Amino acid sequence: MARFGHMVTFFVHAFLAIPIALRRYRREFLRLLSDITWGNGSIVVGGGTAGVVLVLGVTTGALVAIEGYNFLELMGLGPATGVISSLVTTRELAPIMAALAFAVQAGCRFTTQLGSMRIAEEVDAMDSLAIRPIPYLVTTRLLASVVAIIPLYVACLTISYLSCQIMVGIVSGGSMGPYLHYFTLLASGTDIAYSVGKAIIFVWIASAVQCYYGFCADGGPEGVGIAAGHAMRASITAVIIVNMLLTMALWSVDSGARFGG
Repeated sequence: MARFGHMVTFFVHAFLAIPIALRRYRREFLRLLSDITWGNGSIVVGGGTAGVVLVLGVTTGALVAIEGYNFLELMGLGPATGVISSLVTTRELAPIMAALAFAVQAGCRFTTQLGSMRIAEEVDAMDSLAIRPIPYLVTTRLLASVVAIIPLYVACLTISYLSCQIMVGIVSGGSMGPYLHYFTLLASGTDIAYSVGKAIIFVWIASAVQCYYGFCADGGPEGVGIAAGHAMRASITAVIIVNMLLTMALWSVDSGARFGG
């Protein structure tokens, strides 16, 4: 309970420091935004979040198409894969995939960067330089994460839709008209807005948890490694739990899909 209380206090301080970060550390925020999105310019390994999120968008759409179409085709409902794409991908799969990609690619970097600075006593030195550690190191990262994920997530969702549509066309070998009929039947701008909101919340949670474990790391290099492992487990667990709660709050337990003769 003591750790949980300390974590909540840390999150509150980071949130309340948003005006300070935007006013005093805007240059650091912009640098982090570029680093989070593009990294060192490579596509996946050592790069930013953009490459990983887009690759996951393609593969998620393709897997939904293959598994969904093959299963529904057993009942003669292959084109109804559009329902799965418009509902399941939008509401559940895409936000979770984006959050996991962010936690793995950028979040781990947050933990190791802040942990290394902590054990090197750089964080303590900031106080003597009149630099507030939480606004400068944590809040700027949280803001950059949220700003970066919005266009990346919209691109990921769009690519996932296109990937699913193309793959259904390849698997079925027929017209895309029935698929698009089912897709547009249940596609909703409200669902997409909620989906973007979920992605923002998930990324904020994952980034905050991983910044916390890095900021509070101790025990030398080994301690940083342990903190990274704890941060990954805690962030993924928190995202999954919050996803369930948000799904029930936004859509209850009724998908809203209806098939009638």
